[in-house]
Amino acid sequence: MTATAAVNWKKLLQEVFRRADINGEVIDYPAPAPLEALWQRADLAGVFMCGLPFSLGLFPVVALATPVPLHSLADGAGSYRSRLIVAKDAPYQHLTETFGQRLAFTNPESHSGYSALRFHLLRWLAPGQQRLYRETVGPLITPRRVVETIAKGLADIGPVDSYAFELLARDEPELMQQVRVIDQTEPAPMPLLVASATLDPMAVAKLQRAFIELQHDSSVSELLAALQLQGFIAPPADDYQLLAQRAAAAQQAGYGVLQ
Repeated sequence: MTATAAVNWKKLLQEVFRRADINGEVIDYPAPAPLEALWQRADLAGVFMCGLPFSLGLFPVVALATPVPLHSLADGAGSYRSRLIVAKDAPYQHLTETFGQRLAFTNPESHSGYSALRFHLLRWLAPGQQRLYRETVGPLITPRRVVETIAKGLADIGPVDSYAFELLARDEPELMQQVRVIDQTEPAPMPLLVASATLDPMAVAKLQRAFIELQHDSSVSELLAALQLQGFIAPPADDYQLLAQRAAAAQQAGYGVLQ
């Protein structure tokens, strides 16, 4: 996430709390602070969680809302992809040309920065094969660091989630002009906003309603546009099982480690 987007997300969450009549505090939690520690807290009321740990039921949370990015509406509301990037001047035109080179990733617990690409690569694995790249570079934690690493020539290819890509392209164009996209993964449900499972059900309902009603209020349209969002939808929990299934498919194929 960019600095500008972080400021706007903070404004949006404060607006949601106001509309839901929730006495909550919006805090900064910048990388590399461990997300696992955040997701275990008992006072969550609108925190982002990657769809993969959510689908695996690893943390005591309930779903609130899924963002609907403007760029991904063609794939279905609330979806995104991982864009596979290389340096602007790199010789690669197709993903297969990067095999045997250096692969950057965010962290193994991430769908967009790890699991999505791992599943995408299964089609090229020969029976018994466990490696397509000579070296992996990571964990880099954030999409921005994946971009920086590739732009500096320290890795040859890596995944950047499409929502982060759009925010970076708008807010940090000089950085993003140093890379280009050569492929993308299959669409998947966006990271969602969650609350602690112990939060009062009435508060959960009010928060969810406040998120979903934002797109119908012209007074916040400028803020949504600044975040490249159409609005939010109620997250259908079953959709997120797709992420667990793709992770399991990679494990079953003997490709549990992205390499």
